[in-house]
Amino acid sequence: MKLITRWSVIAALLVTLVGQAHAVEKRGTVAAKFLTLDSSARMAGLASSASSFTDMGAFSTLINQAAMVFIPGRGAVAVTYAKYFADMTLFSGGVVWNMGDNGAIGFGFHSLLSGDIPFSTATAPTNGLRASAGLANFTVTDLAIGPSYARRLTDAFSVGGSVKYVSEGTSGAGTLDETITTVAFDMGTIYTTDWHKFRIGASFQNFGPDLRFIADSNIKQSLPTTFRIGFAGEPATLPMGSVMLSAEIWKLREFDSVLNVGAEYWVNEYVAGRVGWRAGYSGTEDEGVSAGAGFKFEQGSYRVALDYAYTQFDLLDNIHRVSVGIGF
Repeated sequence: MKLITRWSVIAALLVTLVGQAHAVEKRGTVAAKFLTLDSSARMAGLASSASSFTDMGAFSTLINQAAMVFIPGRGAVAVTYAKYFADMTLFSGGVVWNMGDNGAIGFGFHSLLSGDIPFSTATAPTNGLRASAGLANFTVTDLAIGPSYARRLTDAFSVGGSVKYVSEGTSGAGTLDETITTVAFDMGTIYTTDWHKFRIGASFQNFGPDLRFIADSNIKQSLPTTFRIGFAGEPATLPMGSVMLSAEIWKLREFDSVLNVGAEYWVNEYVAGRVGWRAGYSGTEDEGVSAGAGFKFEQGSYRVALDYAYTQFDLLDNIHRVSVGIGF
């Protein structure tokens, strides 16, 4: 308990320091905002409050790299699909290899595809003029991809990190096509205990150089650097199944801290239900509750996980996510 108290004090100090460093709200001033979107249906069902979980499978490469060392067997692979706002499509995935005492290595990707966008300019604002110019539609592609590594420092404490290539670009706009790139870094830690399976996870994500949108200019936008610290544990032993409660504080570069909370109930070892709420967003940012379900089963030497998540919005379309993970 002394160790848990000590870590809680450290976590509170870190959150306070980060909050002071970004006390001014600067909405709309960051680039590559897709980097903060949930990459896993399980994570989304818990309202983004699962970065302290040690069983996120290959999605650990995108959520908290320190959790990669907890993947059993030789490794895991996973992928997520979601139809986002305005016909945009979100794809995410990863693969992890367990190297035993030498840690774990992984590779993850996270992308957002815009779909077709009508091309227009000040001199060609209508469909007829665009079509006659051969510029009917264009697309925007956001991509982050790169390797990860994690290692145990003790049986209870692990660290990890990743380097990722980040790009935002257009295609189909002819000579106006433009792609901007940068390199970003993630770092994460997880500390586990046997006391009610209590664990603490912290991560510092999307740290790197600014993106320059106009060549030969000083106009730049920062990456959505995010500090996350989360807690999770099983408050009580149930006669049937188990429940995990989680809470997570996010400090984003561009606006105030938000609190995400979630609950996951496993009816048995194979079926789970989830619910979550982003307390810092709901009511002012349009986003409501999240919910989801999960299924796990084994097929020969493979461990299969299927997850679904639903996120409610008031003004925008609701979002559905589907994830598939395989351990081997």
